[in-house]
Amino acid sequence: MHNQLMIEKYKAKRFIIMYLAAAVLAAAGFFLGLLKLPEYMDTAKVFSLSVCDTSFMFLISLVAAWFAGNDFQNRTIHNEIKVGYSRFSVFMARTITAVIMAELLHLTYVFATVLGFAVKYRFDSSIFSMRHFGWLLVVMMQICANICIVMFIVFALKKVTSGIAVTVVFSFVSCNILRNFISKSVFRLTCFSLAQTSDNRTLVLSAVFAAVIIVISLTATHFVFRKAEIK
Repeated sequence: MHNQLMIEKYKAKRFIIMYLAAAVLAAAGFFLGLLKLPEYMDTAKVFSLSVCDTSFMFLISLVAAWFAGNDFQNRTIHNEIKVGYSRFSVFMARTITAVIMAELLHLTYVFATVLGFAVKYRFDSSIFSMRHFGWLLVVMMQICANICIVMFIVFALKKVTSGIAVTVVFSFVSCNILRNFISKSVFRLTCFSLAQTSDNRTLVLSAVFAAVIIVISLTATHFVFRKAEIK
């Protein structure tokens, strides 16, 4: 799988859609921090508002789906299987790369928001704490769970256009619309609503749920993809 990961890394570095998405997220975060957030906040509060913000999960999911789905369209996956790579390594290499891309995009949004606030008001060291570091790790785990679901959708449909369409709708509904209408605490612990607070109960339960979703999604993807006809 090492060679495949190196290839995916090479492709990711040249994937223009990721850079466009990063620019959008950086601009959105910067101007949110610069123009929308009030002066009385400290840096820790700005971080807490942005780290759990799922407003752009649909865009992050789109990038992941486009990146993986392209390889069905250009027959890269067909060729890899033909030369002897296992189907497990085929989807895992792309899942790992897509997860890393998604994490970087979310971090871009978070730190651009903090930067925008700091430019207009101030920057203080309240952001640097083990509590915030643990919170960020759990959120990154939840994003990983979301991308694993995205990979399941893409590898089940095996088409870039339908994969992107279904993924965007799924992410927009689960991470944006449902967040505004479901107030139950159970939903707040799912990977569709990134951990809203940094208390121990929320972080532990959110991490456990994310881990379960990751395992289920990867297992389902392997089960669906291993017998799929690849043209």
